[in-house]
Amino acid sequence: MLNGELALACKHCGDNFFRKALRVKLHMREGFTTGSAAAAAACAAVTLLLSGRDSGPDTAGIALPPFFLRDGRLTPQRGLRLDIPVACTRKDSASGRAEAAVIKDGGDDPDVTHQIRIEVFASRAACAFNGLQRSCPVRLELDGNIYLEAGPGIGCVTLPGLPVLPGEPAINPEPRKQIAFAAREAALQYGYSGPLHLFLQAPQGRSMAESTLNSRLGIHGGISILGTHGTVRPYSREAWQKTIARALDLANALDFATIAFSTGRRSEKALLAYFPGLPPQAVIQAADHARFSILAARQRQFKNIIWACYPGKLLKLAQGLAYTHADDAPADLRLLAGWAGRYGADARLCAQISALPTAQGVFKSLLQTNPEVCAKLIRHVAGTALQTLSAWMERSPLPARLTLCLFKSDHRLWLKLVRQHNPARSVEACFNS
Repeated sequence: MLNGELALACKHCGDNFFRKALRVKLHMREGFTTGSAAAAAACAAVTLLLSGRDSGPDTAGIALPPFFLRDGRLTPQRGLRLDIPVACTRKDSASGRAEAAVIKDGGDDPDVTHQIRIEVFASRAACAFNGLQRSCPVRLELDGNIYLEAGPGIGCVTLPGLPVLPGEPAINPEPRKQIAFAAREAALQYGYSGPLHLFLQAPQGRSMAESTLNSRLGIHGGISILGTHGTVRPYSREAWQKTIARALDLANALDFATIAFSTGRRSEKALLAYFPGLPPQAVIQAADHARFSILAARQRQFKNIIWACYPGKLLKLAQGLAYTHADDAPADLRLLAGWAGRYGADARLCAQISALPTAQGVFKSLLQTNPEVCAKLIRHVAGTALQTLSAWMERSPLPARLTLCLFKSDHRLWLKLVRQHNPARSVEACFNS
């Protein structure tokens, strides 16, 4: 239990105070995403292209996502920036292009792309990239006449259900904005507002992608460029669980009766929008630690426990998985297809469900093509997930109320299930269209 002084400080400073303190205590270093690496390389390449100098900068200062449009221009939402070391720069006067490379640093607890080399070529004209090998035929038009192509080591999307359309490079929406903003910001420093052409590649990407889930997701030929917030928070499994436990202790010290778990930043945002009265310290990112979080909350005798997620994590709960990280616990889409068959999906539709890369993609497709099957299927999956959570809840004999909230990809509530544990065990459901 935290003492009253610390609890009072945390009440005013918010949950981030607590999380930052934990990272300092554990001496864990944050890293940056492949999206930030690409943005920094783009910034350095554009700087070298337009500065007139023979060498580029040693560091690139970039804005961190998310971004929004203001007066037709990308604008950083949080106003946060990061200085990233640039490994090397080179100018090719004959072709009219400049090149910069950044080595991605995943910080502590790094992922498979730690230390990968991300390279960006920049030019005023697309012809400067003639002769370069493309990994994807699609040229992306980003904000403000900035164009982006993908070369060796950058994956190409082949299946629906991802944030990127089939046929496009596996560069997620937020990194696209981050790259565009970094390139335009660098260009404006030299008074240039004309077209910019960027070419992104990762020479080690194809081999590194073999250690990822990309092939299962229908991404071939390389890695994905990712990053919704631009940085990588360094948590081992043990450290994350300590974070959850101490955040629960904080909520206890503040005499909260209700605790809410999200599986990530998006579900946390959706949760706070749906329950605007929840104090920030009552909302904890449980991430993949489902069983641990429920048991820890029950141990501390919270009277109301809320769990918020999207369809992918919901399916994994329905599978009965205590830990839901993709590396350890893939979504069982064959199981999902079998359940769909119970509710009217024909053999062809079941085969399509099995072939899609994500549960999110399955339900997004079903909503458009077969809403009746989708409604029945999501109720079944949610009900089964609620049973999983309930089984963990019953490890404690004390009464408590469990609420399961499922959000759609647009962050609106899709479904809410409520179960009262001990003495009554009634279940009520609320479905939102």
